[in-house]
Amino acid sequence: MFSKCLSCQLSAAGKDLTKGYHRTCSKQLFGTAQPPDVPFKTTEVTAEAQKMVGRMSISGVQPKLSVIHDRRRHELTVVDRGGLFILKPQTDRFESLPENENLCMNIVSTYGIEVPPHGLLPLPDGKLAYLVRRFDRLDDGSKLQQEDFQQLLQTDDKYSGSYERIANFLKRHSDVIGLDLVRLFERALLFYVLGNGDAHLKNFSLLRREDVGYQLSPAYDVLSYRLVLPEEKDDMCLSLQGKRNSISKKDLQGLSEHFGLTGKQVNNALDRLSALRSSIEMMIEGSFLEKRLRNRFLEIFEERMDGVSNKGIRS
Repeated sequence: MFSKCLSCQLSAAGKDLTKGYHRTCSKQLFGTAQPPDVPFKTTEVTAEAQKMVGRMSISGVQPKLSVIHDRRRHELTVVDRGGLFILKPQTDRFESLPENENLCMNIVSTYGIEVPPHGLLPLPDGKLAYLVRRFDRLDDGSKLQQEDFQQLLQTDDKYSGSYERIANFLKRHSDVIGLDLVRLFERALLFYVLGNGDAHLKNFSLLRREDVGYQLSPAYDVLSYRLVLPEEKDDMCLSLQGKRNSISKKDLQGLSEHFGLTGKQVNNALDRLSALRSSIEMMIEGSFLEKRLRNRFLEIFEERMDGVSNKGIRS
């Protein structure tokens, strides 16, 4: 029995949870009033994912499955094509990645950055897996045009890049240039304070929507890698003002100037984050991470927030 929703991670607050979900959270993610069953254990997910390697378009080293919601049987079903969801189980190598990712995605959403519907699901062995709805798929299975920035910048190394290079591409090809540059700045800021040191080129995409055209996709694959890889030497894998470590408010100001943002836009991004500081700390403290990891996450967040706190950036 869960006392908090496995998606939004908020308590029931007078609303009943069904299979660990608020009704509204379940409908947003699954389209049904309660989440489907998951008929496979963690070890089975990992084994099945290994068999699917080479047949799925989902990149990365973490075991993951492409699944659909079989509404007739009300359970998740593995598919090699046309999946509407990505399922990521626990791993032996990294601790509590599902809980980590769900928390970070909720923080990103709270800050005002668009994310796809997502949540945690208990597997039959009692372990939690992370599930996210694919934003490049429509309900009928058709696919929206999407390309990640490793493809767009035509590089063989997803770690070889910078926020400036992404911005330069957006200036030439986005149909909402000003909005996308603000979005990119906000992601650079938030990813740094969350310790998301693995935000590489494949974690940024351009998505074509019929009503808008080409624009940055919703944020995805957001985790605090500093939490699970404390020995990692770089704070960020994409450089920012030529730096990957010890990011300061001055570096953020330089980045904003390269983007062409106004002081008002930058101050708004920093002020909103500062205003949410206590709320984000409460989200971390109330997450599904165990206490040791919650405390460590708070240390990472608070230290970095102190380094980029806004005292005012002039236009």
